Amino acid sequence: MYVQFTTSKQNGKTYTYPLLCRKYRESGKIKTEVVANLTKFPTEVVLAIQGALKKGKEILVSLADIVITKSIDYGFVFVLITIMHRLRITEVLEKILGTDRAKIVQLMIIGKIVTRGSKLCIFNWIKRNGTIAVKLGIDPDTLKLDTLYEVLRSLPYYQNKIERKWNLYHKSEKDDVYLYDITSCYLEGEKNELAAFGYNRDGKKGKMQIVIGLITNKEGFPLSIEVYEGNTSDHTTVIEQLKKIKNDYNANNVIFVGDRGMRIKYNLEQMDEKDKQGIQYITALSMDEIRELEKSQVIDLNLFCKDLVEVEGTDATRYVLCTNPVLEIEQSKVRTSLKEKFEEILATIKLSYENRQNKNIENIKRIAQGDKNKHLVTQFSEKQIDDYKFRVRIALEKYNMQSFYDVNITTENLTVNFNLEKYKQAEQLDGKYVIVTNVKKEQMGKEQVREQYKNLKYVENAFRNIKTMQIQIRPIYHINESTTRGHVLVTMFAYAIIREIESRIFPWLKQKNKKANEQRSLNDIEEELKMIKLNEIKINEHIEIKITELTGSQKEILNVLEINPDMLTV
Repeated sequence: MYVQFTTSKQNGKTYTYPLLCRKYRESGKIKTEVVANLTKFPTEVVLAIQGALKKGKEILVSLADIVITKSIDYGFVFVLITIMHRLRITEVLEKILGTDRAKIVQLMIIGKIVTRGSKLCIFNWIKRNGTIAVKLGIDPDTLKLDTLYEVLRSLPYYQNKIERKWNLYHKSEKDDVYLYDITSCYLEGEKNELAAFGYNRDGKKGKMQIVIGLITNKEGFPLSIEVYEGNTSDHTTVIEQLKKIKNDYNANNVIFVGDRGMRIKYNLEQMDEKDKQGIQYITALSMDEIRELEKSQVIDLNLFCKDLVEVEGTDATRYVLCTNPVLEIEQSKVRTSLKEKFEEILATIKLSYENRQNKNIENIKRIAQGDKNKHLVTQFSEKQIDDYKFRVRIALEKYNMQSFYDVNITTENLTVNFNLEKYKQAEQLDGKYVIVTNVKKEQMGKEQVREQYKNLKYVENAFRNIKTMQIQIRPIYHINESTTRGHVLVTMFAYAIIREIESRIFPWLKQKNKKANEQRSLNDIEEELKMIKLNEIKINEHIEIKITELTGSQKEILNVLEINPDMLTV
């Protein structure tokens, strides 16, 4: 039987009649019999009868008896956990740390991406979302905050083994290029055991910091991360990292790519012949080094006019001369702007000096005319001269004009000498840089050398993600050295997951935005995945777990990430 709704029109109005019907066969024909007219019954009764006929033996309940007791963001977390397993992070951690500790580290990795907060924030998040804890194999009722810190403190003792296993899974046998760069990360407080004042890349004045070094493959996939004291210089970390790559990761042939501050060639000269065997490098020269090569006639600045020029040195060193027209314009504008700002400050200082000097001369005349005021100042004090010198020095350093201006201040005069020749020389190198390498030509052409050096952008992108965007390692409140190192290692694995998502989503998103004339970002994709909710539904005393029905867009995103939507289960 079934409920059939029949309509009829009378006096221009349409009426609906619910009828209880059944189908039967007679003489080979299917006929309909009206069992009862349900018109006089209330609508909710008619719908209940219809529901009962459709559901068969299933229990019918009132809407009032259905309560959604909990609804959590599940889609994004499910994606993170799936990719974490795919990258074999789970496998690496379990083999080195054991199952229980590995689960806590996995929680901190996923929690860091989702909350972008502290360990306390992650702890509170997982307490609120017990279903996710169970998904990670953690009992939320027995989990303690101290457990997170305990496991975090233990991570550095296993880091070498973890990274060896990690490299074993993610290092291609044919891949011998390693990208390396460092960054600084400011700390809250001054009691961290690695804290020190150093070259500040975060723009946080008065903050102590740590230094972080990251090694990736040529495509920017993170392989190893290290923490140094905050006053560590770039180039002092190179030998340690080279030995780690060569010895710990069994890399017989290494092409080490780093920026000009790494002084890779100098570091190789300090290493034993055995240690540096099989190590090659790609880096860039500083402006002073370029000038030295020009003076010694190894290179000619006129060669920069061409797109890409290679010059061979006397010791089998190759110099690749590169020009970036866009960068040339930008650097010229920046220098001109800095020069103008410095001259504004200098004019203010000079005006102040001249006003004071004129006042001194006026006071000398007044005394000569018989003025008896004993407080008249007739010359600059040593403190005043020092103050003017200090203001000039600060301005020179702030606008990076030390090479072009010579300002001399005495009690008699303030003189400014502008070195036009040096300024013109600096302009000659705008947009120009020199890449130096000892990789042989037959192994890598000049175009490939430049491309490998430019791939350092991948490490810079990693630092942006880790520090400010998807992960937000800062601010760091840890005091203990081991918890600080563990915290940084957790963020490396978190970045590996984010990078895997970006590598699949960005090409698709770029094409999608262009086609639909939209401007959706990775954050928009994240929010759309979070809209996939895991709902805990209470029906009378019965508990059901249901996931919201996926939209077409959500299914498409999961397919781009190579995740079968049917896998989306608790």
